Amino acid sequence: MKRTLIAIAAVVTMIVAGATYAGATPVLTGTADPFAGASVKELIAPKPDWYTDALHDKVVAAGKQGETVPLPDGVDYPTSGLAFTGIRPGAWIIAPAGCTTNFVFGSPGDYSIGTAGHCAAVGDEVTLIAAPGVLMNIGTTVKSVDNGIGSDFALIDIYPEMQQYVNPSMTYFGGPTATGSPQPGDLVQHAGHGLVIGTGGTPRAGVVVYRGEGDTGGSDAFAWAGAASPGDSGSAVRLSSGEAAGDLTHLVVGGKYAPGDVAGTSIEKMLQFAGKPLATAPDGPDPG
Repeated sequence: MKRTLIAIAAVVTMIVAGATYAGATPVLTGTADPFAGASVKELIAPKPDWYTDALHDKVVAAGKQGETVPLPDGVDYPTSGLAFTGIRPGAWIIAPAGCTTNFVFGSPGDYSIGTAGHCAAVGDEVTLIAAPGVLMNIGTTVKSVDNGIGSDFALIDIYPEMQQYVNPSMTYFGGPTATGSPQPGDLVQHAGHGLVIGTGGTPRAGVVVYRGEGDTGGSDAFAWAGAASPGDSGSAVRLSSGEAAGDLTHLVVGGKYAPGDVAGTSIEKMLQFAGKPLATAPDGPDPG
């Protein structure tokens, strides 16, 4: 069954990649290898038009008081059977851009949460659809690194009044149980809010095919054969055994990442950027 799901995921990714890669930028590694160049695409989606500056101001003011704001009447948005309530790995970011949260860092009362560096710049106030019909501004981006595959991470400090809504558990299942180290052959899973195939935080699986340096020196990347689309950027990626693997940031075609078509930054590198420990959770369903 797992093999079937992975095969389907790989096919879907190729379809999405074919539609998305027009205009993608080739990144050359500087070698003579004909397979050295990789085309990459950040998996970020636009902020929805209905999320106006006036609504943002209202949501920010509420967030600083530990309160939420209902979606405006008439807004049509995807729903899901997943219980992605609150501030947790796999939550749906709509501002400053359409992305997904990754892991929780820190300890109770001093929690932060991550996303991709290309999703939020330092100073950006981050808003989630934190439950069906509910907007929640959770805090301010305090760190942002956007240096390509293997070095792409942002940290959002959560308002003290919003700490009560934090849950370190994944949206679709338990964990992360600990810090992992993704290696070729490992099965990984993520749940993001990618357009069409990720609607409502659909979980997807893949197989790791690369682990090593990414686009820049000192980076720590991994790539896998799986399915992703714009809106998935930042997603928490966990190993099937429950440990955190890293974050999802890019679609890739060719280069050293082949035959992988999805890539991101390892959890080890993310922890360096975060400067806080990974917050863990039991490996079992925890939708609360």
